Amino acid sequence: MGTATRLTLDQFLALPETEPPSEFICGEVVQKPMPSPFHSLIVSGLVARLWNYLGRSAQAFVLTEPRHANRQEQRSFLPDIAVVVASRMPRDSRTLQRGPLEMAPDIAIEVLSPDDRPGRVAEKLAFYLRAGVPLVWVVDPIERSLAAHRPGRPSSFHQPPEVIDAAPVLREFQLDLAELFAVLDTAEGTPG
Repeated sequence: MGTATRLTLDQFLALPETEPPSEFICGEVVQKPMPSPFHSLIVSGLVARLWNYLGRSAQAFVLTEPRHANRQEQRSFLPDIAVVVASRMPRDSRTLQRGPLEMAPDIAIEVLSPDDRPGRVAEKLAFYLRAGVPLVWVVDPIERSLAAHRPGRPSSFHQPPEVIDAAPVLREFQLDLAELFAVLDTAEGTPG
């Protein structure tokens, strides 16, 4: 749902946060779809795997729904999960406490919800790639698939039992898709 009046990015950033969160696209406030339980399970699983890996490697930070701002496109966005390489993470406490991060993440991960619209997802993906995000994952819990997008390269589509990497951003990180999606079977009461 959009607003009737167009705002500037700064006006949007001054607004109080909403629940579910809102993003700012082309002068309009757009509320993110409410996540489903499947969405939350996959987000939690991805964050846990990234957190465990990054705790050992210290290459980057993993964040859930961090507010980002892109002044060039007058846009504010919240990836479901963002990974920011340690050397690029802002160090000032105001930005870390209140945001937004005025930079693109190094990995943006979107986990689809039932109310996501294909056109909106495609537009967001195109924006991420224009903004210079080196790796974008779009995860579909219903189809149990992950689409990986990298600027200048063909997109790739993955399903269990594949194990994928996070190149070029994270050295040696491996994501076992069968293991990631197994939690959905457990939640449905189906033996994994």
